[in-house]
Amino acid sequence: MAWIEYQKAFDRVPHSWISKSLELIGINNKVTAFTKKDMTYWRTRMCLHAENELIETEGIKIQCGIFQEDSLSQLLFCICLIPLKEQMNRLNTEYEEHIMKKKISHLLYMDDLKLIAKSEEELRKQIQTVKTFSNDISMDSGLEKCAKITFKKGKLIHLQNLMIDINREIQELEQGKSTSN
Repeated sequence: MAWIEYQKAFDRVPHSWISKSLELIGINNKVTAFTKKDMTYWRTRMCLHAENELIETEGIKIQCGIFQEDSLSQLLFCICLIPLKEQMNRLNTEYEEHIMKKKISHLLYMDDLKLIAKSEEELRKQIQTVKTFSNDISMDSGLEKCAKITFKKGKLIHLQNLMIDINREIQELEQGKSTSN
């Protein structure tokens, strides 16, 4: 099992990917067109409260990313990751849990992705898919908050870190630690 967390996820979703995702999953053309047009109007201002005055910038165009406190933005972010979920499903690397007999390869909640595989090789394959997808849409999953853990026959075992490429690896999580340590 591995934990992947996107860095500054809401800030880095390219507007072009939001538009493409809406098209890929078949959102109504009028809704897609509205969203594309609406994104051209996204602005923010910076405010500084200094002594007894308020200093405020002109509107700054938001060229990448989405608002975090807006409920539509959360939905747009989830829509942007549907193509990743589809790719993960096509890998055929599911782990079958034994009680409910359900197959599962990943759990996704907003910018937090859990990968579940039967073997280190399948986990490596899943991570490579996430890495390729993320690079393709210009998002970064920083390894500082990523980790992996291994169970064999229901028992926690400690293995080596998982090499992703020559200079990058995902740390094996030690018992009693968390990914934010």
